[in-house]
Amino acid sequence: MKKILSVVLSVVILMSMMVTGFTVGAASTDKATINGKEVSVGSKVTYKIDLKTASIIESVQGVVNFDSNVLKLDSFTMPNTTSNYLTNTNIAGEVHYNAFSVDSGFDFSSQKNYITAEFTVIKAGTSSITHNYEVLDDANSKTLLDSNKKPNSSVQETTNTTVGEVVPSDTAIINGVKCKVGSTVTFNVWVKAPRVAEDYQGRVFYTNDILTPKSASCKSNGASAMYNLNDTITYPGKNIVSYTWMDFRHPVDFSTEDKMVSVTFDVTASGRGTIESYIECFDDIDDNYMILDGKILLDGVTVRTEVVPSEVPPEPTTTSSTTATTATTATTATTATTATTATTATTATTSPQPTKTTFNGKEVKVGEEVTATYMIQADKLCEDFQGYFKYGNKTVGDTTGIELSKFELKSMPGTMVNTAPVGKVVFTGSSFDKPYDFRTKTQFATATFKVTKANCAYFAEAEMYVLSAVDGTDYVNQGVVKNPFTWEGSTSTEPTTTSS
Repeated sequence: MKKILSVVLSVVILMSMMVTGFTVGAASTDKATINGKEVSVGSKVTYKIDLKTASIIESVQGVVNFDSNVLKLDSFTMPNTTSNYLTNTNIAGEVHYNAFSVDSGFDFSSQKNYITAEFTVIKAGTSSITHNYEVLDDANSKTLLDSNKKPNSSVQETTNTTVGEVVPSDTAIINGVKCKVGSTVTFNVWVKAPRVAEDYQGRVFYTNDILTPKSASCKSNGASAMYNLNDTITYPGKNIVSYTWMDFRHPVDFSTEDKMVSVTFDVTASGRGTIESYIECFDDIDDNYMILDGKILLDGVTVRTEVVPSEVPPEPTTTSSTTATTATTATTATTATTATTATTATTATTSPQPTKTTFNGKEVKVGEEVTATYMIQADKLCEDFQGYFKYGNKTVGDTTGIELSKFELKSMPGTMVNTAPVGKVVFTGSSFDKPYDFRTKTQFATATFKVTKANCAYFAEAEMYVLSAVDGTDYVNQGVVKNPFTWEGSTSTEPTTTSS
């Protein structure tokens, strides 16, 4: 790794999408020529390099040059070299980068995107976007560059410059797919494998200036999968949704292609953005890697991703007949809703109900928010935990009339939360380098619920399933308390915040 860190990296931003505050208005009639292609001022330019080589790549370093008077850098990504990836965009007209992976290397055995830089044209003129390699080494630290610092004959390089018009104000383009601002978009990771899996772990990188993660779900069996929609503690400075699942007693079957993970985002602004998948590990029941550090190690394993918008922006042209159809549809929907409401009211009247509405025995009102809080204290530093926050309506035996509004854990590294199971929140944490300090009683978890139905008995209660100290002491093992520790719950209708 002698050469890899020689670039000036005084300001480092990890993993993609460095966007400045310049705002582009409507498309101009002025034209610019970028790499020989004519484009309007205010439009977008994308510069991409793809690579293909039989050699495993260990380290890369280079610089993209452009005229900052003509072009504004919107984003720079390296989706297939995510390990130890560093960039510096603090120098006008230059993007410096490097990345290395000694353990497993970067796999470009099939053609993959190496770098992608996206720009906005801010001024008319003729300009070029160029790229220069400084390091391109294989797994034996042998260079794959020739004497002119160009990829040698063992590397197939494809460079492409594309231009496009300004994205409309009601539209976001994610991985090339149009989505409507204010709607949602779902990113799915599909996997097929000839062997069943006992565990997997990965990350989803996204553009946070136009996307906000909303929810996630993972394929699981037995133990629930965990995810963290905002993993800034484990991966500071990166826009990441992380996820993990493990249960060697109940493996999952991907013999037929299925979704490993699905993440839904709110589309918050117009523009162009990306969502990318990185699978850290995917193991069979004998602990053999099928995927490791983004690299497929077993024949027959396939991975593909897709972006599915919930709503696509309409074409700008409309007609009077379309308007009439819309009005008719709205009337029909209103009628259907009214009928459903009437039926529900009749059913509720005939069902036996309690005489008052309670939450954990405390009398509450419909529309009120109730917070259940749990405090923890243990006499030793802890390295891992797992638990459940269960809630429901005892009157009807399900979750009718109770809605989970928010769930928070104490701010800690290595935590995962899954709110997808009905009537249950699963939480877990593992941190060996920075153990959890619960030696002073502290607020551990809070769950806020909204009551939407009267005359019911609601409950919410948390339990620890696993809690272990750094010296091996088991406070809780498989739901059985082995050593005493403090675990206290309280219910309040007053606003409660998680302690830091």
